[in-house]
Amino acid sequence: MSDGLWVLFVTAAVFTVASLIALWVTARRDPRRLRCAVLLLIAAFWLLVTLVTASPMFGERGQTIFLVIAGVLLVAWLAAMGMLPLLLVIDGLIVLRREGIRSRTGLLVLAAGIALLLLPGVTASLARNDRWWSMALFTLVTFIGTYLGTFLVVMLAQFVVRALFGGRRRVPDPDVLIVLGSGPINGKVPPLLASRLDRALQVSAEEALQGRRPMFVVSGGRGSDEPRAEAEAMAEYLTSRGVPDERIIVEDRSRSTRENLVNSTRLLRERGIGGPMLAVTSSYHTTRTDVLAADLRLDDVFVTGAHTAWYYAPGAYLREYIGVLTYRLPLNIGVGIFCVVAAVAMAWATSRVG
Repeated sequence: MSDGLWVLFVTAAVFTVASLIALWVTARRDPRRLRCAVLLLIAAFWLLVTLVTASPMFGERGQTIFLVIAGVLLVAWLAAMGMLPLLLVIDGLIVLRREGIRSRTGLLVLAAGIALLLLPGVTASLARNDRWWSMALFTLVTFIGTYLGTFLVVMLAQFVVRALFGGRRRVPDPDVLIVLGSGPINGKVPPLLASRLDRALQVSAEEALQGRRPMFVVSGGRGSDEPRAEAEAMAEYLTSRGVPDERIIVEDRSRSTRENLVNSTRLLRERGIGGPMLAVTSSYHTTRTDVLAADLRLDDVFVTGAHTAWYYAPGAYLREYIGVLTYRLPLNIGVGIFCVVAAVAMAWATSRVG
């Protein structure tokens, strides 16, 4: 290994270790913050640089094996990205078939898949047009696509952070289980909501083996088209599974995840109940709930997820991704304005030079 490559290897290794230490310290303090995902990605980048620069140490065979593995991973990634639009369209049609033509999740997934299918053709058409407005649109699409893609990668990294540091790992012995509601059907608990309640019951049963009896908070208000509040149906479900009424607190005013968390913790404070709390929701909803709880400075609230049907997951995760984007609205508006100004300026300057 040459001296220059050796210096690069040592530098990359040092940055890898430093990034991992920063990730460990930050995630141990609060794994709900998106900065943990950013640190994970930084550590992954420097680890990759370390492996690339270290490959000459293992001779030609080692370099060949490394290049083959890297090539396979790259081809798999490109194939997955190429198939993603088609898979989204198929999944959207499956959701619409199972849940009806008015399913917002199904329509969202279908629209996203169609948009991604059309995107290459639209961008290619813009790139071939030498008018300044076409160049501006092409640059704008490139900038915004890069930003949204980067944010998506951060979200995916946050799922890994949650798996390593969050959920039950963070709150092994909760004093309170806050079950977040979702829309009942004809006043009854549908499968999606039942999975959340069953997950809470599972955690409660695990705690019972240690002689602990956590309280339940069922949180969810009444929609304009619903015969009763979500929380009432949820409490009835728990009671039918053997949970005594004195262990159930009904919070029946919330209309959003933010209100679920704020109103539930307020009720608990009013009753003098504290300690570590575990919010129970669907698996696709965990990251957004984690981020929101951190934003609200609810230091004792962490999140665990219930199983989500496979066909429902892509659209649900896409909706959550959009939801987290809205939590950073000022930042995203600022980035959008910057992208527009930069795209127009670059296109105008290019047209003037041409």
